[in-house]
Amino acid sequence: MQSVNYEQATVAYRSGDYPSALRGFYRCLKEDFASFGPGDAGLVYHRLGNCLLKMRNLNEALATYRKALEDDRYADRGGVLVNIGTTLNGLKRNQEAIACFDQALAEADYHTPYKAQLGLGNAYSRLGMLVEAGSAYRKAALDEGNPNPIKALNNLGVTFMSLERPLDAVEAYLAIIDFKASGQVLNKTYEQLGSAYAAAQRYPEALAAFEDALRDGSYTLSGRGREDYERANLSLGGGDLAYGEPDYSGLDTSVYDVPMSEGENFGQAEGYGAGGVPAAENTGFFTATDADLMRMSKSQMRKVRKLKHTGLKVFCGFVIALIALLGTAVFLYTQGYGFPTQEKIITDFFDAQAQGKDVSPYWVVGDGVDPMVIERILDGVAPSSDISIVSVERSMEVSTALVRVNLAEGGIIHYRITLARDLLSWRIYEIVFAFASASEAG
Repeated sequence: MQSVNYEQATVAYRSGDYPSALRGFYRCLKEDFASFGPGDAGLVYHRLGNCLLKMRNLNEALATYRKALEDDRYADRGGVLVNIGTTLNGLKRNQEAIACFDQALAEADYHTPYKAQLGLGNAYSRLGMLVEAGSAYRKAALDEGNPNPIKALNNLGVTFMSLERPLDAVEAYLAIIDFKASGQVLNKTYEQLGSAYAAAQRYPEALAAFEDALRDGSYTLSGRGREDYERANLSLGGGDLAYGEPDYSGLDTSVYDVPMSEGENFGQAEGYGAGGVPAAENTGFFTATDADLMRMSKSQMRKVRKLKHTGLKVFCGFVIALIALLGTAVFLYTQGYGFPTQEKIITDFFDAQAQGKDVSPYWVVGDGVDPMVIERILDGVAPSSDISIVSVERSMEVSTALVRVNLAEGGIIHYRITLARDLLSWRIYEIVFAFASASEAG
């Protein structure tokens, strides 16, 4: 397209300045429409939709993408359909999203089907249709055009665990290791591999995987990983384990987090083995991915440190002012109790989520909170108010709960929810997909 407005908007988009890009694409529509060639209108509406999606204006993005589909001479119909499906997933209209992803896959000229399969997996998982989700993630992982199958393999492993097929999950996690993942992604994969082996009662392999996760000293197991590690260690006659409390602030790659589609014309990713194990010279691709994860992890860690510091100041003031009258209340506070309780916060959150209401009152607040991260986490939370709280591990500042969600379709999903102290009450700052043990699931 020959348009100064379009070129300037494209530069702004590539730099991440989505408001400026949005204004530029609107100017292009207004000032250059008369000179558009075949397919140009669809292209500009596609880019406008991308900006709106990046800015989380989901309803406007949806309407704009549909305008792009009205241009029957625009070649990237499949890319637009995937973006519509992604937007519908964000709006929790998952059945409609599935139809869009299927339409994209039926387009003869659509050349990145792994993106549609990842979107399908996300939609199916939100609906509790785990077999279908696993099938979609497997297709995304096996797509030779997928430059980085690690996300699809990870989600496939999590899905197999939820389906109580731990040995299949083992194969998915071993495939991630074969792709030469590094850093925290690799350590997390070893932890998940250890839990999968433990679920299959193959304790020597489980112990070896957990030790690989902890080998470089930079990684701390999650609550579930610690329990499985202890079980494997004790089953082999080991003693107590010597490591600190788990750090719940790090990014958990088991969360269903399908990235937003970008459209096809802002540049293709470089090839890194076309779906095979990457050559040594191309492993920088995975290093970059790891850097992104570490950056998010550090942001979460800063947030938790701030929450703990604030909670400690509140606690000290509470003790000094009211110690004579509220000794019992202080004791309960230090034991992790509050008002409203963790159970009340979790129940109210799922009720609001199921009814499509604002859930922000139940999340942590502060400078370290990234609304985009919260939105992506919520994409993996099934909208159901039929829940039961299996267990709660309480401490003064951070608590974790295992929650069983009964889906309308008849399935069951477990989530492990981490909460941070908020004065006397609690707020949620992490939800991860959990594999419940037999005793918890009953």
